[in-house]
Amino acid sequence: METVPTKSRPRALITGASSGIGAAFAERLARDEYDVVLVARDRDRLEALAAKLRQLHDVEAEVLPADLTRHSCLSLVENRVSGDPGLDVLVNNAGFGTAGAFARLDADREEDEIRLNIVAVVRLTHAALPGMIARRRGAIVNVSSMAAFQPGPFNATYCATKAYVNSFTEALHEELRGTGVKVQALCPGFTRTEFQKRAGLDTSHLPEFVWSSPESVVDASLDGLGHDVVLVPGYANRAVAAMATAIPRSVTRRLVGGMMRNRFEKKD
Repeated sequence: METVPTKSRPRALITGASSGIGAAFAERLARDEYDVVLVARDRDRLEALAAKLRQLHDVEAEVLPADLTRHSCLSLVENRVSGDPGLDVLVNNAGFGTAGAFARLDADREEDEIRLNIVAVVRLTHAALPGMIARRRGAIVNVSSMAAFQPGPFNATYCATKAYVNSFTEALHEELRGTGVKVQALCPGFTRTEFQKRAGLDTSHLPEFVWSSPESVVDASLDGLGHDVVLVPGYANRAVAAMATAIPRSVTRRLVGGMMRNRFEKKD
């Protein structure tokens, strides 16, 4: 009796996979029959998500707990990425933001923000690209933000890191033209995740219509992969992004700075 070979599936590695947009990427890709490697700090949440994906979609779900602000952990994930001949998709989603007057924020925390939002993205992308280029296929999604389109007083480091991600991704797109490898900077607006609470942002004043679900953000990203290098999901967000790029930066930074200053001065 002949042995039926096991179906070979493509694989995706997602950072920041324990919740929010990262978990939504993992769920969508598993539904699309990708095996997944889930990276985040919280092992328990990763294990719970992995068990769910195995049960619902009959895929392999590997858990790789790692704090990507630490060099040793980042090196571990880099080695996993560079040594995987079946890696078709890399989602650099892990990131966080800080809010407040820069001079009052903790410098070590700001450095960790840069390490996670920029250094981890650069190093994991660098680890993934040689294999993808050799195989002439693959995709990298770098999760950026609407914050990338203008300077952000009182979110100075966060906005600067996301501007870097956009510029980096657009440059890579041109370098990779003709290789079969796709890259995208995904720039969501306000999304129902834990991000705002962790960043210490009060969003209670925001109307319901400005919010997106993680699932809708992920669907827009994957539907636009290969077409939109910088993808802003949602009509309202695209209109805001267009205005942000059309209005002089000196005006936008004054407007944003004024609004944020009032908010933080009230806290003080």
